[in-house]
Amino acid sequence: MTTVARLRELIATLERDLGLQSLSANELNVLYVVRLLSDEVNNLDAEAADIRDHTITASMSQPTLNRTIRSLIEKGYLEPAPNYKTKRYRLGPKGAEI
Repeated sequence: MTTVARLRELIATLERDLGLQSLSANELNVLYVVRLLSDEVNNLDAEAADIRDHTITASMSQPTLNRTIRSLIEKGYLEPAPNYKTKRYRLGPKGAEI
């Protein structure tokens, strides 16, 4: 358990150093998932269903996920992917920095 606590402390320090301390836990989780999904598919857009089903965000309710994505868009961390009718997202200007 000490190792997990130290890892969490390290993550909190990194988040602070990156200027992410103002984001909620849900916002951080969604941002991390979009980053991971983007990396996994050669920097392509992340589909809402894939974000929802990811291990990190699987316990998040659909309304909470929708609010969180909307909040991250408003803050410039995510943006809707252009040219799609389905819900796809990509990292926005602030999100691309992490």
